[in-house]
Amino acid sequence: MEANHPHLLVIGATGQLGSAILQRATLEKLTTTAFVRSQSRLNLPEMGNVTAHIGDLSDFGSVDKACSQGITHVVATASSIVPRKGEAFGVDDLLYYRNIIRACQTHGIQHLIYISAFPSPFDEQIPEFVIKRQVEQMIIESGIPYTIFRGAAFMDIYYAVMGSSAVMKGIPQPTLLRGYWLSRLWSSLTNGILEKYGVALVPGNGQTRQSFICIEDVANCMVRAINQPATINKLIDLGGPQALSWREVADIYGEKLDKKVTKLPLPIWLLKLLEFIMRKHSPAGANMMSILALLGQYEFTPDMTELSGLLDMEFTDTRSFISRKLAEGE
Repeated sequence: MEANHPHLLVIGATGQLGSAILQRATLEKLTTTAFVRSQSRLNLPEMGNVTAHIGDLSDFGSVDKACSQGITHVVATASSIVPRKGEAFGVDDLLYYRNIIRACQTHGIQHLIYISAFPSPFDEQIPEFVIKRQVEQMIIESGIPYTIFRGAAFMDIYYAVMGSSAVMKGIPQPTLLRGYWLSRLWSSLTNGILEKYGVALVPGNGQTRQSFICIEDVANCMVRAINQPATINKLIDLGGPQALSWREVADIYGEKLDKKVTKLPLPIWLLKLLEFIMRKHSPAGANMMSILALLGQYEFTPDMTELSGLLDMEFTDTRSFISRKLAEGE
């Protein structure tokens, strides 16, 4: 199955994770095609091994054409879960992945690598997780060799939700700023309150632990899974190197900022009430509230020791990540 000279097709290349995958592919000197829409703004890495294919995931013909150009591996991060202006929440994901899978089958793609959401006993209560599980099942039943990573909460996104502006500085396509009105409103109201005022928003009582992972490490894992037989046809839980509570993350910010950080709880009942209120008129906003409620009461803490050895990589811990981001912002 292995391709001596893999040619990647990155779907979702203009997103925050997709952009990181392009950067990682550049460092690995992998021939890569970025699948982008005509209206998307994409600054290709300067190394010259990345080209762009203009297309639309809702149009099978354009996906088929992309896969016909010598592609061996498809790395897929595309989603309408965080919709851009004019898009509806989640409605196109199944169509997107039907077209991706069909094109992969048609052209004998050797490996489809997909990023999904972490598993929980409450998947049916989270609209995004319902969609992700459906996409997973489509991929598994397709017959295409696959690797599905089920990612924990991303540091780059959820530390921003807590109120950190540093994690978004220098990011060309930050998820919270590209999306629907609620994510932009949240950012406008909370952006920088952690660094400026020493206030951290914590879901629930802030005691629930998560294995937060940085987007750069997720991108690294997805690229390193290429030509890695041990990852084929596997669902792989993906998290960071340590389990921390939201309050512990806030304390690390306090240590690095050299100031006392006040933890402002977001009660689970409030998050669930907001989710109920938004359900009809803002499905994306309701989804955001339901995920925050889940992260405030359910722990996802996978052991990364085996995967770290398999992919020959070290995962970034929260203290190192925050230190780097604060330094970059100075």
